[in-house]
Amino acid sequence: MTDQKSFCWSEPHPTGHLNVGLILKNAAIAYPDKKVVDATTGTIRSFRVLNERANRIANGFLDWGKERDSVAVMTRWGIETIEVYFACARAGMVFSHISYRLAPNEVENILRYANTKAIIFDEEFRPIIDKINHKDLKLQKYIIGKEEGEFASYDSLLKYDEREPNIDITEDMPLMLGFTSGTTGVPKAYIRTHYANFFNHLNFVLSFDLTSEDVGLTAIPPFTGLTCDCGYMLAMAEIVNLDFDPVNTLKAIEKYKVTIMYGVPAMYSAMMDVADFDKYDLSSLRGVISVGAAMPLATLERIWNKLTPNCYEMLGTQEAGYVAVIKPDMKRKKPESVGSPARFNRIRIVDEEGKDKPAGEIGEVLYQSPDGAGAYWRNEKQTEESFGGGWFHTKDLGRFDDDGYLYISGRTKDMIISGGYNVFAKDVEDVIMSLPEVADCAVIGLPDEKWGEKVVAVVQLKEGEALTAEEVKNYCGEKMATYKTPKSIFLDSVLRSTSGKAIKHEMISKYEGK
Repeated sequence: MTDQKSFCWSEPHPTGHLNVGLILKNAAIAYPDKKVVDATTGTIRSFRVLNERANRIANGFLDWGKERDSVAVMTRWGIETIEVYFACARAGMVFSHISYRLAPNEVENILRYANTKAIIFDEEFRPIIDKINHKDLKLQKYIIGKEEGEFASYDSLLKYDEREPNIDITEDMPLMLGFTSGTTGVPKAYIRTHYANFFNHLNFVLSFDLTSEDVGLTAIPPFTGLTCDCGYMLAMAEIVNLDFDPVNTLKAIEKYKVTIMYGVPAMYSAMMDVADFDKYDLSSLRGVISVGAAMPLATLERIWNKLTPNCYEMLGTQEAGYVAVIKPDMKRKKPESVGSPARFNRIRIVDEEGKDKPAGEIGEVLYQSPDGAGAYWRNEKQTEESFGGGWFHTKDLGRFDDDGYLYISGRTKDMIISGGYNVFAKDVEDVIMSLPEVADCAVIGLPDEKWGEKVVAVVQLKEGEALTAEEVKNYCGEKMATYKTPKSIFLDSVLRSTSGKAIKHEMISKYEGK
């Protein structure tokens, strides 16, 4: 009989850690010949080859760097993005993806802020890299293409040892540095650990019922697409990636017998709008996953009728992970809901004083999740505001129904979701206000069938100044990513309260439909 007094309950430790690098390693052992397909270029690599290349690249990184160094990629949605991510996981380094839609000054600001040690970029994005001031940026530069001058070829990393680096990876080690806003000023960044990212990938598998029989297609930007691909790989499913184009996406589903697709509502609408849609064989498609913006009911009904009877929907944030998920059977019963709490999460609806509100009443959505960052990097003020009290404050307005399902009513925070991209109004307002002719500006989001929401600016000129809407738009295009650039600009007075706050709900009502 065990002596109860001698049994110690304090500080039990498992024998291993949540190590993201093992996702690829173990998939390569179980299914070495399964493939990752870049449907845009036709490049195909098996899990076995992908695993070997990730090891070589990791060893190449460790030839000039060390654990916790930051590595950035600026790539289209190709297989190299996945290789670098897993290479960083093996080397104990920190991965970040920089959108190629950002302006050169935004890219440079991120590189400096993150103290980036290396950047890997597609040859087509060299014009952006060339415009960056490299003078005091001590960067290793790898171009996915032909080696030239200071740019080493990405393929030069493949000369290193194919054996896994001898690095002790623990689950509390940083793995990913992400940026959600503020790239025109001080970036708003978050750090995810191996622990957080592993749970993020696991949530993906469980939320969307993935198995090794699936073929998953991802057509969204790499910074989100990695979650999908790692989820597919954790389920040991085959993977198809492509740069979204409605016709090519339909072709890929037919050619590779895709069973499940991850995208935003605007993508599904564009696919169903293809003139000869009915000629494509989509019979392999068991379901689609919708993210990024609330699914319009009209789009949902079209998906049911034209694409698949099964639609999943997920609500989440980059920095704090999954919030809620709704599966196809419940989406039929509750089409306006975004779902119940994701598998490992807790959700609250609270009033202005932080007290819980009963079902049916609207309040702010708060949640806890093991797949989130828990803090913003080098930003204590923003961390306290968003993660205070151990809960992530979404500043989304929502309500529960009597069954505990979540419905989103709007946002208290100044964020616009356009085509799956987060656009923070202040970023755009700061750029427009830098024009000497502008006296005031307010940026709002208006409903849009294609993009979910579109960015719109109300611009008030200084007395006696002349500036056209097109000139404002062109200026924004030079200073910001294209997805941030306003689709419409109204030269008008900005509506403000007596306290000086922009009355955005009135401006939304005024300009909606124009």
